[in-house]
Amino acid sequence: MTEPLVDELVLDGNAVAGVLIELFGSEMTIATGVCDHCGNAGAVGSLHAWIRGPGIVLRCVACGGVMVRIAQTPRGTFVDLRGTRRMRLPQALG
Repeated sequence: MTEPLVDELVLDGNAVAGVLIELFGSEMTIATGVCDHCGNAGAVGSLHAWIRGPGIVLRCVACGGVMVRIAQTPRGTFVDLRGTRRMRLPQALG
């Protein structure tokens, strides 16, 4: 039996759009995040997403550094943004 390719396990940040809306109350895939590891800036929806583990991990597309970790447990939801230098949220329409 061969191991699955890593690319088959990786989605983009759009795959967790629903979870992000639940947590932040607005459309977050178009928010711009800056990687604290390498300084690359890009939309949250473009980050590499691993969702098949015990939580969600979003990684920088440029360097692979972990930018966001989300764990939903019976005791609560835990969000770790230590790998994100800053995030610019989209302006509300209307």
